[in-house]
Amino acid sequence: MSANPSLRRRWRHASDETFAIDLQLARDGVAAFADATTASGSLLQSWIEGREVVEFDHYPPDDVVDFRNGSQFYYHAHRDGGREHGHLHLFWHATASGRRRYLRPGRPRWVRTAPTHLFAISLDARGLPVGLFTVNRWVTDGHWFDAPTTMSFVDRFAVDVVGGHAPSCRWLTAFVRLYRPLIEAILIRRDRRLARRPRLQDALADHRLEVLSQQAIDWSADLDALEAEAARRGL
Repeated sequence: MSANPSLRRRWRHASDETFAIDLQLARDGVAAFADATTASGSLLQSWIEGREVVEFDHYPPDDVVDFRNGSQFYYHAHRDGGREHGHLHLFWHATASGRRRYLRPGRPRWVRTAPTHLFAISLDARGLPVGLFTVNRWVTDGHWFDAPTTMSFVDRFAVDVVGGHAPSCRWLTAFVRLYRPLIEAILIRRDRRLARRPRLQDALADHRLEVLSQQAIDWSADLDALEAEAARRGL
């Protein structure tokens, strides 16, 4: 694969200020990835922690939850073949009206339904991100929001240092911000696909619809393209 064309265009035409932000996000992500590898052997092992990978189990077992930011994620694997070893599911805690839902450690996280799913990140066996995708509501439950509202949650998604997972939290936070344009694009495609169905509620419960949109990525190639643009700008 090669660098994503829309990201290349974004960086080519970005203002110096916007470009500097993306460059810093990329470099922060690389540093955090390296720290996770040093500490745990790989980004994947920072969540798996030497356990046997059992299909559909969550890693870490209780998920990574940032109670202050209302963000949550976990890793699991349940697909055969392809480039993907497993994937991260990202969530943001919101009420049915889209307002932030505050959680307290030690209290039930969610009584009636799951936190709101944002999107997922496919990772290969090395822990490198290789794709982004969205899933239907029946896959993860939770409240359902349109793309603009979901993007408002994505923009607030952040995972500060959560015990034992500091490097992966830093990596994920930087990655989500860097890949915002592609995340928005797959959410828009998700909504367009569902809009072709006569009734949204029926579509959201249709088990024949699981993955609603996806985008392959090459993180290394994107990073190289970003650094090449930085060199062109003399940064």
